[in-house]
Amino acid sequence: MTCQLLPADFPGYQPYCPYTTPPHDGAWHGPDLATGRRLARESGTTSTPVTVWNVDGLDDIRVHSYLVQLLRQLGYRATLRHISAGKAAKAVLSPHSPAQAGTSGFGADIPTVSNYFVPFLRCRSLHQVNPNGAVNLSWYCNPHAEQLASQALASQVTDPAASRKVWTQLYRLVSNQAPVVPILNASPAVFVSARAGNYREQPMYGPLLDQIWVK
Repeated sequence: MTCQLLPADFPGYQPYCPYTTPPHDGAWHGPDLATGRRLARESGTTSTPVTVWNVDGLDDIRVHSYLVQLLRQLGYRATLRHISAGKAAKAVLSPHSPAQAGTSGFGADIPTVSNYFVPFLRCRSLHQVNPNGAVNLSWYCNPHAEQLASQALASQVTDPAASRKVWTQLYRLVSNQAPVVPILNASPAVFVSARAGNYREQPMYGPLLDQIWVK
């Protein structure tokens, strides 16, 4: 489980989890449903119906069924809707998108600290699909976050230590505001035969089969 977008082995990462049961030591210890229900009531949004989209052929219906159940536990009138991949892709880019909730995954094409915010949470990423396929599904656009991102990017070469501190601040801000809710960081394992050699792997696409030899 994770509570922030930035993976643990990246510069600027510090354990931080604002929505969990005590002790509040930066790690995930389980859901704090009591606080969640209170915040939902205080937000005044529980009277609004929430539809969770399940994209046919792409999403795991078990995950979305659980999400619907969880939203109901928090006091929302949640339902599950099945939608085709084509209709979903077109709808999420619309300024008047009917999409409310769902799940998605992201793999950074370049393993840099900026690549977990810039492609799909900056204001400039609205209304478009970025070159690496990322989309600002949450329609998040925060001027303060924009300022922090610009500051961190400007100093990451000339003053890496200062840049890391700003990235830490930025990712904490995103965790607090929760435009997206990170669930986990996938860490796949590959088993290789003792007869194989020269194993090479690309972070997004896995084993490079043309580089491996077998006795």
